[in-house]
Order: sequence, then C-alpha cells, then structure tokens
Amino acid sequence: MNILLITRSEILATFILLFLTLYNEICAKYRDGKDFFRGVALTALGHTVFGLITEITVNSESVPAIWNNIAHILFFAFALLFSLKYFEYALSLIILKNRAKMFLRIAYVISTVCLIVMVFSPIYYLHGNGTDYSAGIGPTLCYALGYLLMLLSDVLMIIYRKKINEATVLLLIPISIMGLTFIGIQIVLPELLSSGCALCLMSLGVFFAIENPVEKIKNRSFIDFNTQTWNKNCYEYDLANSVKNKLNTETLIYVLADINGLKQANDHYGHLEGDTLIKACAESLIVGMKHAYKVYRIGGDEFAVIYLNVPTEIVEKEIEQVQHSCEEKSRQHRFTVNMAIGYAELHPDEKIEDAILRADQMMYAEKDKYYRTTGIDRRK
Repeated sequence: MNILLITRSEILATFILLFLTLYNEICAKYRDGKDFFRGVALTALGHTVFGLITEITVNSESVPAIWNNIAHILFFAFALLFSLKYFEYALSLIILKNRAKMFLRIAYVISTVCLIVMVFSPIYYLHGNGTDYSAGIGPTLCYALGYLLMLLSDVLMIIYRKKINEATVLLLIPISIMGLTFIGIQIVLPELLSSGCALCLMSLGVFFAIENPVEKIKNRSFIDFNTQTWNKNCYEYDLANSVKNKLNTETLIYVLADINGLKQANDHYGHLEGDTLIKACAESLIVGMKHAYKVYRIGGDEFAVIYLNVPTEIVEKEIEQVQHSCEEKSRQHRFTVNMAIGYAELHPDEKIEDAILRADQMMYAEKDKYYRTTGIDRRK
C-alpha cells in the first residue's frame, strides 16, 4: 500500500492552507476589525494535518491503538471547529453582534457535548477500498453537526444576501456548496477522504471572496477617512457599475443631503469646528439611514445616499431621523446646524441622472426654506 498515493490530496490541501495562513498574517495590516480568516484557516489546516496523520496511523499495525484514537479524535475535532468558525463568520455578516454571540454560544455547547461523546465512545475501524477508515457514534455526530452548521451558514447567507458584500454571494457561496458536496460524498463513501480538500476549498472561498487583501486595498481607496463614508471615487464607480447593473431588477431612491449653516460655523469658530460638525452629520447619516445601500461624501459638506428595494415611507422616516439627530448632535457644539435633504425615486422610463436632478431641486428648496426662516444671509 502506497501511503503517499492515498494522502496526496491531503498533502496538497495542507500546503495550500499553510501558505494561506502565512500570507494572511502578512496581509493582516490591511484589515479592520476581527480577523475571522485566521480561525478558519488554522482549523482547516489542523484537519488536513491530522488527516495525513490518521492515514498513516490507521494503516500501520506498529502504531499503538491509543495514538491512533487520539489522532482521529483531533481529526474530527478540527473539522467541527472549522464549521464553528465558518458559522461565526456567517453570523457576523448578517446579524447584530449580541445576537450572533447567543447563537454561537448555543452551537459551542452542542459541539462540546459531541466532542465529549466522541472521546468516551468507542471508535471502530473498517476496511474500505484501499484504506481503513473510522466509524462510530462520535465521528458520526461530529461530522453530522459540522455539516449542518456549514449548511446552515450557507442558507443564512443566501437568505440575507442583500446584507452581504456582493463578492461573497457570487464567489463564496458556490464554492462553499461545492465543498459541502464533497463532504456529503465522503459521508456516503468514507474511504474517499475528501473532507480535507473540501475545507481547503471553502477556506479559499472565504479568503478570495471576503478577506482578499487586494479587495481591502481597493475599498480603502473608496473610503473618506474623515467621515468614514464612501468617497466620490466610490460614488462614481458604483453609478457606472454595481448600481447601474442593479437597476433592471431593483428599485432605486436617490437622496442628496447638504449641511445648512456650516459656513457660519467656519467663519465664527474656524474650520476645525466645521470639520467636527461634518463628522457629526455624517455619523447621523450612517446610523440613521440603516437601510441604505451606501452613504457617500461627494463634496465638502454634501452627501449622496442610495437606497435599493426600500419602500419610500421607510426612506422618509429615516430622513426625519437623520435631520433630528443632526440638530441634536450639533447642539453639543458651539454652533447649531441641520441638513437640507432631497430625495427622488427613479421611475422605469428615467435615467439615474433624472432622479439626481429632482433630488437636487428638492434639496435646494429645503435649503432656501432654512435660510429664509432663520434670516441668515448664506452669502456672508
């Protein structure tokens, strides 16, 4: 029996995951927030490494049974840990942090029970086509639970795909489904030994769909760092590409916002005070317009917001919340400002420029109303 021939897929998967893990550490500086990929890659790497070890121990009569059992327990444990890390990442994409922790805690408790069962239940070894493989209550429970967690992750990402980056939906989910297919085949044909390749494939999907540093660098060039909104480069890119491509299937509401009273704040207290007010208003837009596709800063104190497939009444409600929040925030400073906001829904027979023009006209009407009411001469 040629062990090298049997384990060639695990060897390849191990090298790929080892490279990805090291490359991930180099690219960590380009990421913001928690590095979920590290956990995904390390648990997949642990599974493929112990996949190699178990292929040697299970087919070698010289290896003591206790070491063979320990190697198999770790093999299944890493597979289950991978599914938990994958589930954690999926939850972080679609639901709030506190709720994600609750669901993840439940998953960890159930997984711990499965691991305890596997440690204390007997593992059987059966002879397959070319190699021996393990069976028993513990391995069955761990594989079944891991498979269900990964399947649930994909189902949740498909259902809530509008909350997730488009690249995730188009790349990660198909690759993940392919990986789950390989694992399903191994459940039916245990001697096929395809789980290591499946986890490697899913790790590649996570890396290139979500954690790709090239994509992160591109996103950094699209961020307005002063306000943490998307900048004008991103705005123009989206109008010409991603937003334009969605117009055939999705409704669009365009919102234009401009800060009233900013010139007076700059003149009286300086531009540092004005910048502070711009940041406060931008924060109100980001928090208040939670159903928006994106919030962009397209000028000094001018913002554009795009809504896709959101009812007009929700947009109107969020506009009111933003205006109220802006006024409340500005009262904490030495000068009170508010936002003039206009919006327009794109009609089926219109170009997006038509909706932008109508939103612009409505916004300037609101701005003129503000200056007439306050008696402020905006030219001074």
